[in-house]
Amino acid sequence: MIGLVKAVRAKVSESCCAKLCKKEGCKVSLPYKCRQRVLIDMDHRESPAEKHDKRCDFLFVGEAKSEGWVVPIELKKGMASSSEVVPQLQAGAKVAEKVISKNAELRFRPVVAAGRFDKYERGLLRKKEVKFRGMRELVRWIRCGESLVKVIC
Repeated sequence: MIGLVKAVRAKVSESCCAKLCKKEGCKVSLPYKCRQRVLIDMDHRESPAEKHDKRCDFLFVGEAKSEGWVVPIELKKGMASSSEVVPQLQAGAKVAEKVISKNAELRFRPVVAAGRFDKYERGLLRKKEVKFRGMRELVRWIRCGESLVKVIC
């Protein structure tokens, strides 16, 4: 898996790469195991996201030992709605397909971090999937302030 992050960095502008996964009062800690990583701010004007499409907040690409990870991340300070966040995460998956080599083996995990979910929305979200390279992956959720390690490692 060596070279995944380097290849992604070559395809995106350095100016849209972020150091912190933080927006509007919600943040997520990045996994320390993924020493090779890139965090793309999808709202940046030079991001690889289509200008008028929905978009997630960040796209995390990381390498840990022989494993590669791709994680679209949506951050919500308050309560999250599954009908709003799933299309945003799907847009992140679409960008990931564009910037990551088709033959790269990796694990995909769409994540929403929110200040809170009501019981009904949490139930809906547990059933929602995001497509990536023909596969479907359930959306995972964490609370603002938690680490991605909770859902990807």
